[in-house]
Amino acid sequence: MPREPYQRCSQAVLEAWLKPRIQDGKFIDGHFGLKFESFTETDDGVDSVLTDVTTGDQHIVHSKYLVGCDGAGSRVRRSVGIDLIGGPVPSAMMLIHFKSRDLTKLHKLGQFWHIAFSNGSILIAQDEVDTWTLHVPVAIGADWEKIDPVEAIYKGLGTPSTPYPIKVDKILVRSAWRPNICVAEKYASPSRRIFLAGDSAHQNIPTGGYGMNTGIGDGFDLGWKLAAILKGYGGKGLLESYELERLPVATKNIDQSGAFWEVWRQVWDWSAEAGVEVLLSQGEEGKALRAKMANWVSTNNSENRAHGIELGYRYNASPIVVPDTEVAEPRWDLDHYIPSTWPGARPPHVFLSDGKTSIFDLFGQGYTIVDFTKEGKWADAFADAALQLKVPLQKVHLPQEKHVQEIWERTAVLVRPDDHVAWRAPLSDKAPAMKAIDILKIAVGQTPNTEIGAGIEHKNKILDDVHKKGFSGTIGNIDQNEVSMKAAFQK
Repeated sequence: MPREPYQRCSQAVLEAWLKPRIQDGKFIDGHFGLKFESFTETDDGVDSVLTDVTTGDQHIVHSKYLVGCDGAGSRVRRSVGIDLIGGPVPSAMMLIHFKSRDLTKLHKLGQFWHIAFSNGSILIAQDEVDTWTLHVPVAIGADWEKIDPVEAIYKGLGTPSTPYPIKVDKILVRSAWRPNICVAEKYASPSRRIFLAGDSAHQNIPTGGYGMNTGIGDGFDLGWKLAAILKGYGGKGLLESYELERLPVATKNIDQSGAFWEVWRQVWDWSAEAGVEVLLSQGEEGKALRAKMANWVSTNNSENRAHGIELGYRYNASPIVVPDTEVAEPRWDLDHYIPSTWPGARPPHVFLSDGKTSIFDLFGQGYTIVDFTKEGKWADAFADAALQLKVPLQKVHLPQEKHVQEIWERTAVLVRPDDHVAWRAPLSDKAPAMKAIDILKIAVGQTPNTEIGAGIEHKNKILDDVHKKGFSGTIGNIDQNEVSMKAAFQK
């Protein structure tokens, strides 16, 4: 478990914090109010046509690369001709975003982040003060605009027969949406000039909270790779690796969200089958039903502890990761993060012997070689190789940190700019060791490793499984144009 409490940051809060930093950033040329229309690939990049939504003026912007971060209805994705695989859950929801300071009733059970009601409604406390979002199930195809939002709040917090009235100060937003799970079949154009990231590449439902986190992971992965290419030391293998690394992660994440949804759907089904009277009764039948629900939720509570999803993902079979052929891969566990420097994994966080310094704080902005040998032979070898290849590299020599080395498992570990392991030293000096320069060439994408074929095969198998089985919790794969009741942000 983490040493510090979990932090929650909604997308609305993050975007409000991020926008002024984009506008003030000296390395970012930010323009808001522009709409992407189309693109044309050229010999040395991409020409994008953008329209000013206020004036109607059109602009053509030339860039080396184009990254479509334009949401679920991505025009970039459609322009490239990339299809989505997936489908919706068998439900539709009405969203009501509102203000209420009726804390006596809303916080009757104490402070909370969200409450999942047995009637299928979900209440989210957005700021722990007076801003709330309620999701209420509605019939697929229902004319939700005719539903009184205040009455829907009462019934969502209670039941249709026994509403739970509160004082609603203001309705901020209301809409309908269809919980939908899908992934793009490709994350890049054939030329590797155009990429997808975030909701344009994968769409998720709220359970698990993996939507924004998975999108940020895409940006973190692709961002350092494009930077390395533009700085001149990154090879084409970096661009090939993006889809092979991120698509499997997103597919696992969104499928797990569907599995979490199924846990709650079982509770809702039991509630609907028994009826409100039985659910609320103090008789034996009511007590047995509530006990069954409580046991089901408590024994299927991975949604609140899935550290394997959040911290334990590994970029296996990546063309820019040097595989470990000496030992078997550590087990992966949904509920637990398994600390390991397995190539492709996130290295374990450890405090140094002073009890204050985090090993992560020693990493550089580029690559980092962490060396535990007395003489620092690996650090020196990689420093020489980095000098030859003009690769930014930070040397971290920790010969006295025996505890850290024990956790990190090897005498040396090469860490990428995104804090994933690119390579680790062999178990013994007797094992054949690659030269540092050959390792670094693979890590920066200049030389493909033998894993690129395995990476493509791994990705294709994942997509084949989705084609055959669909995602957990959904009705199966359907044409995304046929999914009804999508909200504006989903189209």
